[in-house]
Amino acid sequence: MNIMTIGDRIQTLMKSMNLKQWEFAEKFSVSKNSVIRYKTNERLPDPDFLLKMADEKVNINWVLKGEGPMMIPGPWEQDTAIRRNQRYQIVGGRQLLIDEFGDTYIRSAVFPILAEISAGPPMEAVDDRDSRKQIEIPDSYIPRGASNYMAFLVNGDSMAPQIKNADIVLIYKTIDWDTANGKICAVQVDGGITLKQVKLDHKRAALVLDPLNSDFNSLILDGDQTSDVFLIGTLAVHLQLC
Repeated sequence: MNIMTIGDRIQTLMKSMNLKQWEFAEKFSVSKNSVIRYKTNERLPDPDFLLKMADEKVNINWVLKGEGPMMIPGPWEQDTAIRRNQRYQIVGGRQLLIDEFGDTYIRSAVFPILAEISAGPPMEAVDDRDSRKQIEIPDSYIPRGASNYMAFLVNGDSMAPQIKNADIVLIYKTIDWDTANGKICAVQVDGGITLKQVKLDHKRAALVLDPLNSDFNSLILDGDQTSDVFLIGTLAVHLQLC
């Protein structure tokens, strides 16, 4: 059995990023000769190089030991084994619109806005919680406990006029597709995430991701088209900023 070396993994990372050798060197602020030495195992990666990769969400444990995924998963991503077992079933959830909160609520939970979620084609979600605002939600709207929810900022207009660009959605974390048919959900498709209405087309054995805005097209997925589709969660709370 062939065992991948550190150099092999660095070369695999370069290919996955679709970067030429000089582009890879420039991106991580090292010389082309250093990259060559890393790839050929003539030299171990320098600490500064590893720190630069960590800043790009590369899993350093994978680079050095081959353990875990290549990239550090975002907080919205499920365990790989769970994804493999749950792929291609369908989601559930109930939408709740909130315009404002009164003074009658006593207890609440604070959620960081983790990232932007695309209301359009699936796009990579960059974990950006350190630079984003937080939202406060009364406990009465999160009956399953705060740890089961996550907040995203909507980017795009495919769910308008019901959900608009720059709205905030609170997603209930679940991998149970069986309860999702007809519900608005956060879904990951080939590394990108999107907010769509989920439908199961039994005749075509396909998963359909529908926009609410008729100016946008549905995304129809089947097992032959993608191997990386999984449910992040269902829409629990929708907030429009005043």
